[in-house]
Amino acid sequence: MIRGHGEITRHVERVVDVVERGSKLSRQPVHDRLARSWQRSLSNYRVDPGQASLPQVVTARELREHRERLDIFMRIAREGVDRLYDSLRPVNYCVLLTDAAGVTVDLRTVPELEREFRNEGFRDGTRWSEMEEGTCGVGTSLVDRQPILVHRNEHFRSHNIGFTCSSAPIFGIDDEPLAVLDASALNSPEHRESQTLVFQMVVEKARLIEDAFAFHSLRGYWILQLGRSPELMHVHTDYLVAFDDAGLIVGGNRRARQELLQRRGPSPAAIGDLFECSAADLLATAHARPGQAIPLRILGSGARIFGLLRAPDARPRNHPAGDTAARCHEAANAAEARGFGHLATTDPRVRNNVQRAMKVADRDIPVMLLGETGTGKEAFARAIHDASGRHKQPFVALNCAAIPESLIESELFGYRDGAFTGARSKGARGKIIQSDGGTLFLDEIGDMPLALQSRLLRVLAEGEVLPLGAEQPTPVRLHIVCATHQDLPRLVAEGRFREDLYYRLNGAVFLLPPLREREDIGSVIDHVLNEERQAMGEPQLRLADETRDALMRHPWPGNIRQLRHAMRYACALSEGPLLMPTHFPPDLFYAAPSALPRTPPAAAPAPRPALAEEVLPPLKPKDLALRDKMLETLRRNQWQVTVSARELGLSRATFYRKLTKLQIVAPNRQAW
Repeated sequence: MIRGHGEITRHVERVVDVVERGSKLSRQPVHDRLARSWQRSLSNYRVDPGQASLPQVVTARELREHRERLDIFMRIAREGVDRLYDSLRPVNYCVLLTDAAGVTVDLRTVPELEREFRNEGFRDGTRWSEMEEGTCGVGTSLVDRQPILVHRNEHFRSHNIGFTCSSAPIFGIDDEPLAVLDASALNSPEHRESQTLVFQMVVEKARLIEDAFAFHSLRGYWILQLGRSPELMHVHTDYLVAFDDAGLIVGGNRRARQELLQRRGPSPAAIGDLFECSAADLLATAHARPGQAIPLRILGSGARIFGLLRAPDARPRNHPAGDTAARCHEAANAAEARGFGHLATTDPRVRNNVQRAMKVADRDIPVMLLGETGTGKEAFARAIHDASGRHKQPFVALNCAAIPESLIESELFGYRDGAFTGARSKGARGKIIQSDGGTLFLDEIGDMPLALQSRLLRVLAEGEVLPLGAEQPTPVRLHIVCATHQDLPRLVAEGRFREDLYYRLNGAVFLLPPLREREDIGSVIDHVLNEERQAMGEPQLRLADETRDALMRHPWPGNIRQLRHAMRYACALSEGPLLMPTHFPPDLFYAAPSALPRTPPAAAPAPRPALAEEVLPPLKPKDLALRDKMLETLRRNQWQVTVSARELGLSRATFYRKLTKLQIVAPNRQAW
């Protein structure tokens, strides 16, 4: 974005007018902060407001050092950064995370605008400190230690006056800034009020990341989660207060430190100094009422608040006031915990797979995952990626069976502008180039067309890819994990899969057992239930004994995917804390499965009544019309419930209830 000479001149004159003549930017209070920042930028840092060059970028070695100092924090922050990026990507914002020096350590840009963002200085390693860039979102929020929106010509340097930047600092439990979360756009409306919602989203996600890291830092102690509403306790926390076995307070999240632990007068040293109860009383009540919110009163004010008590982590404690960088390098955060810690892995075969996967994760060995549909092959592939040294690089997935044959070539290899009719004007980066340095996951590799198999083999052999319409190949560092439910040797024998590609891909082969054969099926059921009830904000939901028994005995032809969707359906339909068999999809326990298990389950399922025994009421004309409309929408959207519900203007829970009421059953539920 080239700034005109006149535009730069007017900006410099405005800076001088504000800094040297005391003119007001505006009457908004935030502009007093910006004026003080302009004063620092010109008088203290000697930054040239007319300088139109790109921001400075650290070397690759320096960037690696900046990232290593924040290693643990960045892993914890990743989910919050991803969620903010997913929300803002459709409106062309990039999301970046910097360290306390203002150096960009994580960056997400819109793929279609990646070159434009990079040309304007938005890249890994860019320095955004106030000392180097003058007034800007990242630098000024670090100096002021509070969130800020810097909009267009509120920036100090003329190079930045077209941008809009919403930034929020993130603090450690020692009250020192750890990082800054920022969302920036290259172009935006003139009025700064247009950025209010984006600014609020950045502040909210920064607080969530800050609380998550506080929880991690204090995990070796008793942690009391506090909130004003008991109904929201499991999904929203106002305060975190940590104390040791003697009841002495050792720290808390930033809001707790500011509002509870740093109040006027003597700071509370123990739980009994903060609440109208002792630590022993608190522990006794929590033991008697596990998982339930405990009503408390704050000492002095008598204000009522509710708490949930979390037991200390079994790992060794480090004092929470210790050095942040040292905490970020704790040996307890091993690669296995980072990669496979969120999976149920107590089944001996799954555990053996994990142990083998850990040994090849950082080796130049392609991985092949075999297993029935829905056994969790993509989750296992992502875990291998997360456990490897590539975990900070992209994990890119492509389902070879879900994309039409006419499109899979451009999706995989990318194309240049004008490569074919309908191509984007700026071309597109294919999945191979997107995964450069990271992991490319090719699901259902057995469905890849033969012609593309030859091209993929060449990429693997030569380490470079030639996009459609391009004249020069692009070098790539590629690590492939592929998966299939098909018998590849049989496809090779039939001439439907290249033998040389098969042997190129099957360096390390893992067979994922079907759910019905897993010894830890109970743990998998509990794991999926916990994830689905938390996602729906219904943490009190639990399985009735008869429901759990039925789930344990079910053959699960669709495996974990089928279990997850069945559990999601049940959570949506439930109206009380107990999930009964009637809350699950009507064909789950009463209809014959669409595919018989390949091996018999550990215990034979109990006899089930035939579907014909159910007496279903006739539908009214308006219900029949709605049923036809829902069926048409579901078929058009390939039975994707979330997409179809949104299209019809219904909530997911309502949509599921309509499915049951209108007797709509998917033709192949395990494919949902």
